[in-house]
Amino acid sequence: MKRSLGVEGGYVSLELVLGLALLVLPIALIVLTLPTWLARQNLARLAAQQAARTAVIAASPDQGATAAGTVATDAGLDPARDLRVAWEPGSSFARGGLVTVRVTVQSPAIAIPFLGTFGSFPLTATFSERVDQYRSGP
Repeated sequence: MKRSLGVEGGYVSLELVLGLALLVLPIALIVLTLPTWLARQNLARLAAQQAARTAVIAASPDQGATAAGTVATDAGLDPARDLRVAWEPGSSFARGGLVTVRVTVQSPAIAIPFLGTFGSFPLTATFSERVDQYRSGP
């Protein structure tokens, strides 16, 4: 049986380009952004802990919010834009009371090194601190 030797057209170059553009590139972007998401979640947790602890010691939610802002500033964020501090309505600064703070940090949806960030979403951490029963303040 005789086969005709014709030109076989292949799509290898097209498949390579599409495979890189549709599979490899999006996965690489997610892998590059994942550490930023984890760092922002850790930042929110640390800011909430510092805010609650400072507020309990000073008996002042304003000083607690300032402490959270300091944590955000130390991480290179703008507290006015990237940080929200909210106190739970049931928080009590009286002896034996429970102070609960909710800190929300904006995290970039995609962060490409040397190119910038695109989009954002909030990451929230909550922390509660009990006021010392035997403190010598009011």
